[in-house]
Amino acid sequence: MTQSAWTRDGRPVDVATIPSAEWEALKRAAQLGDFVMPCCKAPAVLKTSINGLPFFAHLSDECSTAPETRWHRAGKAAVLAALDGMGIEGRDEVPGRSPRGDKWEADVLFSVPGRTIVIELQRSYQHLRDFTRRQERYTASAVECYWLVRNETFLTLGKATSRLLLKRDFGNVFPHGGIGTGMLPELPVAMLYPEGAQPVMFGGLKTATVQAWLAGILNGSYQYRGGSWNLG
Repeated sequence: MTQSAWTRDGRPVDVATIPSAEWEALKRAAQLGDFVMPCCKAPAVLKTSINGLPFFAHLSDECSTAPETRWHRAGKAAVLAALDGMGIEGRDEVPGRSPRGDKWEADVLFSVPGRTIVIELQRSYQHLRDFTRRQERYTASAVECYWLVRNETFLTLGKATSRLLLKRDFGNVFPHGGIGTGMLPELPVAMLYPEGAQPVMFGGLKTATVQAWLAGILNGSYQYRGGSWNLG
């Protein structure tokens, strides 16, 4: 089950951008193979849940793709489809290099006037120093980087960032107003559930569509407040 898929000719599709009547018409008209799953490129079936949620599903019940790869591909497809719905061209697996010669490869990269933005997707465990090193590499390249991670990764990372935040910014004294999720102002991180109707989750357990989250990045409403990154 996923909110995003690819068309036969490789165009990303986000069901959140398709009105319900149009989705029902598309379900009736679509031929097998018109849409493929982002995880394994197997034929996708267009469905609607009992709660009225549109989604793509595998033709068979199982996907042979490893969970890491499945989540990563579904996440990239969701971001690319949301960008496409906003009229923005996104590219995946884009290589680059910092002025010092440090190489990087962006999961998704897109540009708007005056800004180059990267979305990195991280499902598996990664040490805080690696998040920091990769973030600094993008900053040195004049590229903004925002992270989408699995919920378990978010919780593990939050333990490390909370300790650092308390020591660095509060002298190990817990502030009266709390520290939110304990994330760092220099490391914008949110959780991603590719199969959900509101797949992006951030501070205070608030949720948003991928497109709304991206719009918040572009219009400045996705900001750091009190230890959490949130849409304002």
